[in-house]
Amino acid sequence: MSQEEVERAVHRFSKAVLTMDIGQLMNDLSPEAMVKLQAAAGAGMAVQIQGYEVLSLRQEGQDWVSEVKYLGPTNFTARFIWRQMGGDWKIADADVLSTEPGGS
Repeated sequence: MSQEEVERAVHRFSKAVLTMDIGQLMNDLSPEAMVKLQAAAGAGMAVQIQGYEVLSLRQEGQDWVSEVKYLGPTNFTARFIWRQMGGDWKIADADVLSTEPGGS
């Protein structure tokens, strides 16, 4: 349960968002988190992501919380609750915290 393991998972997931690696995205997201992100982010927003920035990573009990800003025509910041499930770090919960106009 090291911070380094969670950091690797955060970057693995964010790179999967950039490349639209659906298999990795589905592996990293719990079904509940996937539904929440789809509803909050809006259809097609993630398809246009051009970069990301990890804003924070902190431990809360057994879980880790990351905030990541995704960059594109519309920037958005998401908070992910990472939890160890079946030996892997997965996103147990997710929320889009903010959106703002981005670059083109």
